[in-house]
Amino acid sequence: RALALVPALIGVVWLGEGAVGKLLVLSQVVLSLQLPFALWPLIRFTSDRRLMGPFANSRLVASIAWSLLGLISLANLTLLYFWMA
Repeated sequence: RALALVPALIGVVWLGEGAVGKLLVLSQVVLSLQLPFALWPLIRFTSDRRLMGPFANSRLVASIAWSLLGLISLANLTLLYFWMA
């Protein structure tokens, strides 16, 4: 746990106490941008009947999962577009 605190401490010391909120928001933005890259293989692997056998996602669950992945990706692209503009 101490290893995870070191970057936060460096950020607070370097940017000051007023930047804690900005650092928290930045960390959440980075996590939201990484989410589609984690969901893609998760949905592919759990929907593969050869790999998962009887535990594979049904077509309904897979469709909902792919739709959510698309929605999250679209939201991220929209936010990036407005941030860059």
